[in-house]
Amino acid sequence: MLPPIRLKLPLLILAALPLAAAEPTLTHLYPVSGQQGTTVAVTVSGKFEPWPPQVWVDGPGIEFKAGKTKGKFDVEIAKDAAPGPHLVRLFNEQGASAPRFFLVSSEPELLDAEPNDLFSAPQKIAHLPATIGGRLDKAGDVDSFAVNLKGGQPLTAQVEAYVLGSTFDGLLHIVDSNGTRLAFNHDGRTLDPRQEWKAPHDGTFIVQLMGFVYPATADVRMTGGDGCVYRLHLSTGAAPRTAFTLPAGQGNEITEQEPNDVLASAQAVEIPSRIAGSIQKAGDEDRFIFTAVKQRAYTLKLIAARAGSPLDGWLKIESKDGKELARNDDAGGSRDPQLDWTAPGDGVFTVAIGDLTHHGGDAFAYRLLIHEAEPSVSATVATHSITVSPGKSGEAKVTVKRTNGFKAKLQLAAKNLPEGVSAPLVDVPEKGGEVTFKVAAEAEAKPASQPLQLILRETESSTEYPVRFMMITTSENNGVPAGYTELVIDSTDQLWLAVPASPAKPETPK
Repeated sequence: MLPPIRLKLPLLILAALPLAAAEPTLTHLYPVSGQQGTTVAVTVSGKFEPWPPQVWVDGPGIEFKAGKTKGKFDVEIAKDAAPGPHLVRLFNEQGASAPRFFLVSSEPELLDAEPNDLFSAPQKIAHLPATIGGRLDKAGDVDSFAVNLKGGQPLTAQVEAYVLGSTFDGLLHIVDSNGTRLAFNHDGRTLDPRQEWKAPHDGTFIVQLMGFVYPATADVRMTGGDGCVYRLHLSTGAAPRTAFTLPAGQGNEITEQEPNDVLASAQAVEIPSRIAGSIQKAGDEDRFIFTAVKQRAYTLKLIAARAGSPLDGWLKIESKDGKELARNDDAGGSRDPQLDWTAPGDGVFTVAIGDLTHHGGDAFAYRLLIHEAEPSVSATVATHSITVSPGKSGEAKVTVKRTNGFKAKLQLAAKNLPEGVSAPLVDVPEKGGEVTFKVAAEAEAKPASQPLQLILRETESSTEYPVRFMMITTSENNGVPAGYTELVIDSTDQLWLAVPASPAKPETPK
């Protein structure tokens, strides 16, 4: 005798009911870029029920138009859209996704065309320079691109993937038409590889890109998937020198003068100064002497890796007899060092610079900024969005950091709240630290889903300082690095506030 089926019917009925809408998630876009004045077909990865969500972009001239197929958009890029990286969110009444990146280029962009796994059947790149937007689609995927070069002609291959938040650690190979490997690079100034190379003879050469999963796992096979998006830049001609742009008003512009390896030959500089130099050979160290005042605070900042230099710099301060007083080789998630230092007494001190890996060369350029530390304040929030239901309240923790004697009285405030939503001003403690931002929605508050800005405001001068959500992160899992210490956009002050609609009240039976 068959079992009765009446017990299964309620399960079937429940399964047929529509799921409640939830805030969308956005993990990746492919392709992740497009040229001004064009329309690009973009696929998004994540969760978005129901389809389509709305799309917020951080600037004008970039419009996402949803297609009928779930996950598909046509992105219309105006001719005057600002070039460079932009932030994108998907949103609905329930809230918004974390921000992701879409880049606008002023030059034409190609798409990687599968199948191109084999060096013997690569995608042909007819003209250089070229930028190719691609994705390693599946585990073990290899993307191959063929270029024609003259003997002695240089080729520069640069990958953007890690800085886009991609989920692979790239490797670049250059092989000849027989598959013989001629050049290889794993990491440039970030985990993204960069290869500068000269063709040994006239011919066709193949640039191949592949990668391991990031964050790393015990599986050492080549990876692939929705998150393995990249941009590959190919160009001929000499690789550009590292370019540094510094704001005006930071002191005298000084060029490093060799020899200055040891204390006896250290180059004298004044405060403030901006010093342009390079670690010219393996094992080279550069030294500069300056005069400091007792108990006065100074900032010494090296700019190298963030400007494209291969220098993995360290920075230290020495007393007049060569004793090390302070040292740093990484600061703020960057490979570039910075020292915020208070002079222990009046006198002459030395700042020394070197490369952590003991490499050097003309390309190992840097800028050293030395100036008296100025009072400053910064604020960060751990969440990118806040949801508050009608008749309810919500909160977020804001961390305020006062440095170098910043004493101004501050209040935490919200800007441009929707109707029916309020947030009281919060006094910031004199020492900074954690402050709780609270927001409340009236019972009759209308639904809203929109950008939100939090600010610190000086109570006397009304000067404002934005509260930022940091998208870069540093973490380790059993010693394995995770997170992204450098992205095309590191942080944003464009947070999100959602006030969902009140759930419909059930009708009273008559």
